Amino acid sequence: MLRRFLLGALVVSLASMAWAGVPDLDNSTAVIDAAADGASVYVLPNGTGSAFTEAFAAGGTTVDATITLTLVDTQGLPIFLYPFEDLWLDTTGGNFAYCEGGTVADQSTDEDGITTWTNPLNAGGSSEGFQTQVFVAGAPLSGGLNITYNSADMNGDLLVNLSDIVPFTQTLSAYDYSGDFNNDGIINLSDIVRFTPGIGTSCN
Repeated sequence: MLRRFLLGALVVSLASMAWAGVPDLDNSTAVIDAAADGASVYVLPNGTGSAFTEAFAAGGTTVDATITLTLVDTQGLPIFLYPFEDLWLDTTGGNFAYCEGGTVADQSTDEDGITTWTNPLNAGGSSEGFQTQVFVAGAPLSGGLNITYNSADMNGDLLVNLSDIVPFTQTLSAYDYSGDFNNDGIINLSDIVRFTPGIGTSCN
């Protein structure tokens, strides 16, 4: 009887060890500050767009849209040093595009299983009407975040050139979020000032 009990305990222990460190995508969480809900982040393929700490709320006010991920395993324990290269952002739709490694987390997870996205992304395109998703080793975390992106790379081909100038000038006469780089609901000189330095940028 004792032998059977010890064998059973060993099997349970080994099973627990096998799942330790395996991300639980249903119980891990990615959050933003409530004030950043609906924020827009201006991105460029070479990573010289806005940081998440310089996102734009509706109306054009600056807001901190830092994304904080808490990664736990199937036992609810934080996962330490999960590699940042395996943690990245994408969107649920739109023509948002990113360079290789262009949306990875700022760093690997700390002892509490936490990492963030604050640095500018190497990305382009637009994601109006779609949510941001956090991916862990290629699988999306449950739920999404109400953050959108736009860029001088209007067509999402990760190169800002003449093919982007034409659609941007069209937004000056007919409003489109894709050209409203500070999310203030108006496309004017402030957006031209952001668009112009982006010309010629591409993935590093």
